[in-house]
Amino acid sequence: MSTDIKILHSSCCASGSPIKERIKKIAAENSIEISIEELSDIQETAKYGTTTFPSLVAGGEVYDYRKLSTDKEILSILNQ
Repeated sequence: MSTDIKILHSSCCASGSPIKERIKKIAAENSIEISIEELSDIQETAKYGTTTFPSLVAGGEVYDYRKLSTDKEILSILNQ
């Protein structure tokens, strides 16, 4: 089973973000299968009810990426 992760960016920050690589690294280190989709279109990101970028969506929950300072915090989201 794969964990679906969405990364919500504002359009100015979507290119070259290290977030995706960080999440992929944490998932690989913990043998978690994930799929990642990055969204930067304002209409698509608005569906999740946040204007805080970057944000992560996992298990139907939206998380402010800036508040996830440790790999352990991200791992807990990937394990949902």
